[in-house]
Amino acid sequence: DTGKENDNVNSISKNKGKDTEVVVDLRVNPERYTGYSGPSAAKVWSAIHSTNCFQPTHEKLEVNIENNPKAGDPMYCLLPAEQRLYNRVISGLHSSISLHIAHSYCQELDPDKMGECQKWGSDAFIAYNRVLDHPDRVENLYVAFALLLRAVVKAGEAVTAAVPKEDPYFAHSLSNWTGSLLPELTKMARDCPHTFDESTLLAQPDFRETKRTELQRRFKHLQNIMQCVGCDRCKLWGTLQTLGIGTALKVLFNDVGEDGEIELFRQEAVALVHTLERFSSALLYAREMGEIKRKQEREFEEAASTKKII
Repeated sequence: DTGKENDNVNSISKNKGKDTEVVVDLRVNPERYTGYSGPSAAKVWSAIHSTNCFQPTHEKLEVNIENNPKAGDPMYCLLPAEQRLYNRVISGLHSSISLHIAHSYCQELDPDKMGECQKWGSDAFIAYNRVLDHPDRVENLYVAFALLLRAVVKAGEAVTAAVPKEDPYFAHSLSNWTGSLLPELTKMARDCPHTFDESTLLAQPDFRETKRTELQRRFKHLQNIMQCVGCDRCKLWGTLQTLGIGTALKVLFNDVGEDGEIELFRQEAVALVHTLERFSSALLYAREMGEIKRKQEREFEEAASTKKII
């Protein structure tokens, strides 16, 4: 692990009676390259995509190939709507994590401190190789963002209510949330095209009885997989965003309380908002790297034209 030092998580312990809570400041533990790679990391993602995501049955695959041998990826076209949505959100999560790694990548190790990075920067090759050269992965990131945005806006007041006003660790963030972030997000959701609407799924007669239960089971399985991550910081961000996605599904698809209001635990509220921020930042990084690539291509074409003239 060449990111040995970056793998550590800086935390603050809070003692309350016999219980010990660990408060992690995400600002000093950013999501970025840690050196966690190789077979261990590959096994985690393989387990997520092959066992946690929904797979079409062999019977449907055979029928699809027989009827349309030139058909594209059957992962989406042969699955029910809720299963396609789940798979695309997980793909969007993977895209987001990859872009954050590419945006904050270790370009030069410190020769005097083992495992510590001396120079950080973006790595466009990784961004394009893992995400940007794959239109479906970029599109799935947009799908994940749209779902999280819808959930955050729908749960707006529940997020506010879930965070104790007297907790000094959240006082500033809560003020910023109620005074600025929530109004801006609500306006964004209102002004932007409606790309996601859960009502079509909720209207299905068997959704609440069977399909929602299966989504909940898959989410719990995803949480278990995240505990197998062998890097503390990777596990931190993976667990946080997994909980954020699970909370979004809860907000959108679960029945509300007797008073008609959504109820969230503090950890769910924090994870929900932070996951939306992660997906939003990933989209921003994608645009920035796209602009850099286009600029480099223009400069290359101009240099080539000048060489021809000379």
